[in-house]
Amino acid sequence: MKKHSTILVILTIIVLVHAVILFSCMYSEAGAFPESEAKGPAVPEKPVPGGNMDNADAAGLPVINPVVLDPAPSVSADASAQNAVPPPEIPYDPHFGEPFEYRYAVQGNIASLPGSVSASSGILVDLNTRNVLWAKNARNAYPIASMTKIMTCLLAYEDILAGKYSLDTPVKVTAAASRIGGSQVYLDPRETFKLGELMKATSIKSANDAAYLIAEFIGGGAVRPFVDRMNARARELKMANTRFYNPNGLPGKAAKQDNVSSPEGMARLAEVTLRHKQLMDWASTRLDTFREKGQKGYMMIKNHNYLLPGSSEAAPGVDGLKTGFINRSGFCLTATCLRDGRRMVAVVTGYPRRRDRDMFVRRLLDWGYARAADPAAALKRDRTLPAVKPQPKKTSLQKNAVQKKPVQKKTAQPKKTVQKKAPAKKAPPQKRKKAN
Repeated sequence: MKKHSTILVILTIIVLVHAVILFSCMYSEAGAFPESEAKGPAVPEKPVPGGNMDNADAAGLPVINPVVLDPAPSVSADASAQNAVPPPEIPYDPHFGEPFEYRYAVQGNIASLPGSVSASSGILVDLNTRNVLWAKNARNAYPIASMTKIMTCLLAYEDILAGKYSLDTPVKVTAAASRIGGSQVYLDPRETFKLGELMKATSIKSANDAAYLIAEFIGGGAVRPFVDRMNARARELKMANTRFYNPNGLPGKAAKQDNVSSPEGMARLAEVTLRHKQLMDWASTRLDTFREKGQKGYMMIKNHNYLLPGSSEAAPGVDGLKTGFINRSGFCLTATCLRDGRRMVAVVTGYPRRRDRDMFVRRLLDWGYARAADPAAALKRDRTLPAVKPQPKKTSLQKNAVQKKPVQKKTAQPKKTVQKKAPAKKAPPQKRKKAN
């Protein structure tokens, strides 16, 4: 009897163990704790026509109008949690993050700088005083093209400072990254690069494929989580009218899918980037190399910012930051400049030609530094100057018309009377004298 009881107990235990194991397997397969997908706009893996060509010239670009943004997309809780910002390498200015002051700003086009007419938007900020010296549609949203990459590199570097990665962290190239077009370093899925090398290529060369790979790697194999973080960081920095759809600035299938920001927003992003020496070292580098010498694909990478030292078009004090171009943005630029301890940021969008953009920014910086010491007095002088009346433009008909001189009628002149000479009187004949 005791023997049968023992066997029964053993059998009961065995049945219970199997039941527990079976239940655990079913629970696991059902996904009791499923991971939620981060929502966000789709990011194309294939190159998009009309891609970023920072070093190209373009003519006949369409008029660039400000973008009206829809309500901001939702950002996952994970994106906000991961966005813990480490302290900068350089201590923040006590006034960092405070609103910019617009009361001394010249609004719209600058009379003494005709090149300002070509800008769809722009701003010039004296970061020492937070005075805006010039503003044109400064808070409106416009396509920013490759200026997007400032945010991409900033997020990656903040993760490095936080200890998540290092500049030497290996990153394997993916097939999706190798298919990104436009300005690129021609990544191959068989290659692996250090994270720092990819960031260097993104900053100097404006490599779309490198920027995509950075986002894909930090996003855990997907770009969307990284783009979510870009938008979250933009809100933290109070970047007015800013929306990111991808990490490199390539155009979307439609205008509403282009990355957009305002000149004021880009100036705020530049201010944060200026606090990180490594990022500024890359941004100020004119020429460098990508891949090891002798390695397949070794190449020189050249910065598209022609205002940097070493260029024939260099502007004094310019040390960054990022250029951009797509058809819908025109040629745009976020430029950082330091002269005699005074730091300025200039942002412009919409130029039909690269050289026109650079010439204007060079003159804009000179103009800004000349009035920075006393912007109130400078603005007062601008307002008291007599207005110059625009000269009427000659029409094509007027230009081609032949100016005929008025024909003067000849007045009748009185006829000259010819006076006949009186015939000379003949002398009376003289008697011939006889010869002796």
